[in-house]
Amino acid sequence: MTDNATDTTAADNAEAQEAPKAPFLKVLKGNPTDSQVATLAVLFAGMANAAADTGPKGPRNQWGSLDERLQKPMSYNPGSFQNVQFY
Repeated sequence: MTDNATDTTAADNAEAQEAPKAPFLKVLKGNPTDSQVATLAVLFAGMANAAADTGPKGPRNQWGSLDERLQKPMSYNPGSFQNVQFY
């Protein structure tokens, strides 16, 4: 059992050493300070964390849906406007 864990760890380390990761943030212009780069890194990490934490959503609100406007009109009902006064 320990041999499998050692083999897996060795394989993971070999893969990590073979494929170096691209830099998270690359400065193309200017000379930012370390604190400015750290601020941007924290900002992007927070945005990525907020995007990943999309919990269960409630039912979608269909108010104003285009489907409602494209339905055929309701049929005529002679008793629908009984309380309307005509001038």
